[in-house]
Amino acid sequence: MIETHHALVYIAPSLSRSTLPDTLRKQTVDVQHIIVDRLGIADARALIAQAQQTAVTASGRSFVLVAGNIPVEAQNALLKLFEEPPKGVQFHLIIPQEGLLIPTLRSRVQLVARTTTADNENDLFQTFLTSSYAERLTCIADITKQKDAASIEAIIHGAEQYAARDVVTNAGIAPSVLLAREYVQTPGASKKMLLEELALALPQG
Repeated sequence: MIETHHALVYIAPSLSRSTLPDTLRKQTVDVQHIIVDRLGIADARALIAQAQQTAVTASGRSFVLVAGNIPVEAQNALLKLFEEPPKGVQFHLIIPQEGLLIPTLRSRVQLVARTTTADNENDLFQTFLTSSYAERLTCIADITKQKDAASIEAIIHGAEQYAARDVVTNAGIAPSVLLAREYVQTPGASKKMLLEELALALPQG
């Protein structure tokens, strides 16, 4: 039963697109939102400290974590907290892909729901897919120069959906998709280079 888990996971591209209960969609004294592109080790340690604080109301405390990426070291830091949180504390984690979770953390959470986006809803990716390789590279140069995080995410998420439609046929695309997803939020990583590799791996649709 979901009630036996202290950490619930929702697969969605954002908080607004998730199936998070309405009672948790707004911050209150005992509902805290942490929305970041990358939940790093410092964020994980801060969360551990915050979770130890006493709830204001008798209903307990809830933390809503929305992250595009969670590095392995941060996930390892959260293992004990998710398995044995302070009394009355529950975590709601919203991430774009279940595959972001390492096995040890995945075993300590409950997957509640997935929110999928139909391919035709991702207009940017559809345009990207039907563009020439030169046009894709120009698009990437523009969005990375502007630091357009939403467009970068749209392309990677669209590529993930495209690869998942036929894992056998699209096996050659998977390494580039996984590489982009894993490192796009890593400090120092070149988003431009990651997207360029993805652009060249995807066939022209």
